[in-house]
Amino acid sequence: MAMSSLTNGGILPSRSQSAGAVKYTKKLNTQTYTKRHTPEDRVKHASPYRDTQPCLQSTETHTCRHDGTRPTSPASGTTVNVVVNNTDCGYSPAGVPVCDRWLCLPDEVWLSILSLLPPSDLCRSVQVCRRLLALATDHTLWKTLRIENSNLTEQLLLFVGKRRPRSLSLYSCSGLSVTSCGLEMFFTLCGNSLEEVKVTSCSGPGLHGDQMLCLIGQLCDHVTSVDVSWSGATDTGVKALSDGCGGSGLKSVVLNGCHVTDDPLKKLIMRHKESLSRLEVFGCQFLTPSCLQKIFEVCPDLKHLNIGQVPKVNKHSFTVMTSHLKCLISLNLTGLQAVTDATVDTLLQNGVKLQSFTLSSCPGVTDLTLHNISKYTPFIRYLDISGCKAVTDAGVQSLSLGCRRLQQLDLSSTGTGNRGVTLLANYCSGHLHTVKLSFCHITSENILKLCRRCKRLKVLHFYGCAHVPTEREIREVNTFVKVYPLP
Repeated sequence: MAMSSLTNGGILPSRSQSAGAVKYTKKLNTQTYTKRHTPEDRVKHASPYRDTQPCLQSTETHTCRHDGTRPTSPASGTTVNVVVNNTDCGYSPAGVPVCDRWLCLPDEVWLSILSLLPPSDLCRSVQVCRRLLALATDHTLWKTLRIENSNLTEQLLLFVGKRRPRSLSLYSCSGLSVTSCGLEMFFTLCGNSLEEVKVTSCSGPGLHGDQMLCLIGQLCDHVTSVDVSWSGATDTGVKALSDGCGGSGLKSVVLNGCHVTDDPLKKLIMRHKESLSRLEVFGCQFLTPSCLQKIFEVCPDLKHLNIGQVPKVNKHSFTVMTSHLKCLISLNLTGLQAVTDATVDTLLQNGVKLQSFTLSSCPGVTDLTLHNISKYTPFIRYLDISGCKAVTDAGVQSLSLGCRRLQQLDLSSTGTGNRGVTLLANYCSGHLHTVKLSFCHITSENILKLCRRCKRLKVLHFYGCAHVPTEREIREVNTFVKVYPLP
């Protein structure tokens, strides 16, 4: 683009919209003004133009670029006429690009960004432009959905239903505005694609466990995993689920905290006994030992079992369980009075290769149980013995020497002390990433030693500990661990 020099005559600044360019000339008094640049002037003139004009051009022909670069002022002795072409440069007067270059990012980058958004924000993003509409409705973003701590609306549920998710998890959500018709429409839209449904700790009549189980049983033929923990589900919902689900057999049934009795549960288990691998009935206080024994007999392939806080479990129930369930890899016996060193020993001797074992608040568990665990299950990954007052450093020593692949360990409210923590730091440092030592008598030096030796440590609990290191001291030896509570 050629440029002419400034001439006399005092031409005022003018803009030519038709040419797509703005031409600036300068008037100084009424006489001819021709400015010859000196090195000092170049510095003075470069800054104002750089701040106010996006593109400067000399008498030579220049091509404006969209990369933000601007030509410097010309050499000394050159006459300058400034031409700003907003059409070519693509910049607004404030220096902001006119074209939305961020929309030109590759699809892979956009999908990675959008995958971090909750479903409610994804629903809003489709209203921005056609480009985001196409990206935000990509099927890879809607295969597995988790919505938590949200106020659900029927509009959101219908939008999610049209995306046909494979797995849906609703945690601690409120469904006060959700009606039964809206839920029925939702399950009608995605009933053929849903395989996993979790509705836990939700409030509102629209998300009650019985209503969810009824609709799942009627409209979701391919569901293999159902979790309605702490949803208020009763026998009505369990019966409806048992009568439905005619397609695939259920592999996982989780009813923690539900008001369920023997007959509906046995009917459900009998129908899906061939496929069932996970059963969780934590806190179901109405279940009797005879019901559990029947379940153990007809489902020998159970791999995950949670019967914690079921008060009617007795020693005979354990005998039946240990004689039939040989495939268990995860077992939760929280708070059971019938659990003792002898029952655990019998269970482990029968060939059960547990990878996850929860014995929290079992008063009959002592150091002998930890010795048996280290002897029979050396490859255990997760162990929770919190609240077992009879566990001491002697039991932790057996555990440290025999189970060196431990990843998560909860010793809260036990008799574990400095010696036990030192042993863990010395022998289990290769895999430990979560350690809970709340209400244990441990000094800050041993806590720092554990943080220093366990390079993979990510979570550390020491609630109620009297002597704890400062956050700065912890960060000096381990920058990745998250400490609760913050010191």
